[in-house]
Amino acid sequence: MRERRKFRIGQRAEARRGAAEAGNRVLTSEDEANIEAFAAKVGEAIDLLNEEIAAIRAGKFQRVGELFERKSALLKWLELRVPLVEPFLSHDMAKDSGLPARLAELQKVVSEDGVLLQRMALAAGNIVREIRKATERSGLTGLYGKSGQKIAAQPGGRLRIDREF
Repeated sequence: MRERRKFRIGQRAEARRGAAEAGNRVLTSEDEANIEAFAAKVGEAIDLLNEEIAAIRAGKFQRVGELFERKSALLKWLELRVPLVEPFLSHDMAKDSGLPARLAELQKVVSEDGVLLQRMALAAGNIVREIRKATERSGLTGLYGKSGQKIAAQPGGRLRIDREF
């Protein structure tokens, strides 16, 4: 791990100016902690999405549902932390932690997971449509009279109700 620098008030501003002239930014201990935490969460997200992809391929769709809450929370955490880490992606510390490579891997895994989830949703929609067709084809939708004629199909309907007691 990199050695953390301690700056006095005047030295911090001077170090920032010197780093800006050199084309690099000086990291605070908070910046370093954010980068380390972000890199760890990106790795966790990659593992979780790979687990979901394996579950989809194995047909374990219940597992996909179980992973949804964790996946949502993890991706929301990453989304909220991007502004804290993005300015430092080209910094040596981010490169040393492998963050750019991990982000590229995360993008690849997210794309693959998205494609599989879309296919799964399309297949589920097709199944629902086929079930609905079969139900309508063989179902008894509507009211029928004694002769088997559909009452709702006749204009005005011939359903009579005796209102006298």
